[in-house]
Amino acid sequence: MNYCIVCGNFVKKVLLKDDSVERFICTTCNHIHYENPKIIVGSLPVKDDFILLCKRNIEPAKGKWTFPSGYMEIGESLEDGAKREAYEEARLVYEIIKLYGSFSNPRIGQVLFVYLAKILNKDYKAAAETSEVKLFQLNKIPWDDISFPSVEFFLKRYVADFNDNKKFKFHSNFGNY
Repeated sequence: MNYCIVCGNFVKKVLLKDDSVERFICTTCNHIHYENPKIIVGSLPVKDDFILLCKRNIEPAKGKWTFPSGYMEIGESLEDGAKREAYEEARLVYEIIKLYGSFSNPRIGQVLFVYLAKILNKDYKAAAETSEVKLFQLNKIPWDDISFPSVEFFLKRYVADFNDNKKFKFHSNFGNY
């Protein structure tokens, strides 16, 4: 960052008193610019022993499978963002069952929240960011073609929970970055 988003003048990085992180501060208006992680929202849309996955049509990981997810927008709740992303990527409508987990990636400044969701419509289909939408039986998930470590993390836990008498508990990668 070189310029203040408030007044347009130069910024410099400073460690403020009683703070532990250097911040960009405007040299003119003294506005403090906080750099915060991006919030990603997603869902594991399920029906019986099937899970809906989307084949990505954009980079990164174009051609790999993922669950519907994306960046949260200003003015959205986590739930609304997850539902919007599912509709944008797969024209999917669902009912949220529960918050299923969180996944932190401090290296790239992202936090993912994932919901377990019951599929309501049958006319889901690929949209602009997706080349294919498919229901996979849990024993046929394409593990070699999964897009991101966070997606694999939640898919593996869902399969384990399903096989453990459907005890769907909250999952987090806490401490395992």
